[in-house]
Amino acid sequence: MQLDSVRELKQSLSQSLLSHVAESMRARSGFGVASQALSAVSTTPRSLALGIAPKGKEFRLAVRLQHRTMENSPEVEAIRKGAKGEVDVRYIGRVLKSAKPWHQRRNRPLQIGGSVGHFNITAGTLGCFVRTRTGAVLHFLSNNHVLADENLATIGDAILQPGVFDGGQNPNDVIGKLAKFGTMKRIGVNFVDCAIASLKEGIKFNMRKLQGLGNLAGVGSAFLDAGTKVSKVGRTTGLTRGRVTAFELDNVVVGYGIGNLRFDDQIEIEGAEVGSFSQGGDSGSLIVNEDLKAVALLFAGGDQGGTNGKGLTYANPIQTVLDTLKVDLGF
Repeated sequence: MQLDSVRELKQSLSQSLLSHVAESMRARSGFGVASQALSAVSTTPRSLALGIAPKGKEFRLAVRLQHRTMENSPEVEAIRKGAKGEVDVRYIGRVLKSAKPWHQRRNRPLQIGGSVGHFNITAGTLGCFVRTRTGAVLHFLSNNHVLADENLATIGDAILQPGVFDGGQNPNDVIGKLAKFGTMKRIGVNFVDCAIASLKEGIKFNMRKLQGLGNLAGVGSAFLDAGTKVSKVGRTTGLTRGRVTAFELDNVVVGYGIGNLRFDDQIEIEGAEVGSFSQGGDSGSLIVNEDLKAVALLFAGGDQGGTNGKGLTYANPIQTVLDTLKVDLGF
């Protein structure tokens, strides 16, 4: 085909056939994936790209597939028909940005806010380092659904850094083993979504550093008034700032793979900047006040509400988390 003909065909197909595919993919950002079982998410988008490829002195429509299931799909067949066979179809797999931010990469020493997760989930966030009240054994803290796969894991299971969705592999990236978790109830009231994992011998870590903020300074007041300014460092959105919009919030119903669970005595936070305070994958982030003292553990959020319309985040009071697991901050 002549170049102008291929361009016209590409434009026509992009408008008629691919617009709904593109919209679907924008709604499901790969780096905003929720911390969930790997069986519940495909790491490769079922999508395709259209372009122009040379063929001698003429040109063909370039079709680039990002999932094997697209090879014999109705979309590709429609493209072949529209181009009268003048196509260059190739499978290219999942495409990633060239450089991940530090919190989605392999961190050695380990850092608060880095990607972490049970070997059977996507990825969540390493909240902080803690010590058991008996024996002062060092562990790291995150959510049950990040380290314990929503009650489905077994004590001793491998925990990876980075999480699987960020390229972590078992056993090469094992940094510890699941040690304890607060069991989440399908029926009744929950107060926390939390778990700890032991640290593998020889793994180095930075106990207090909150990248972009300073050093963690301890545990803050149990009372968080509405308007309190807070921050967090998380696997997906990195450093964000927000403000408390409600506290002692009861009957917050959160959707999990195991069902819709009720949480009482929760903290609600909105983003104080243009974007949201958190996104999927930030689960497990430690939330700190202006004095860099720990006040809450992030575990859930939505994309609706808040002053900026970007959604609200929900978190467990940190002292309730620490008491449930019988641990204290690690320093």
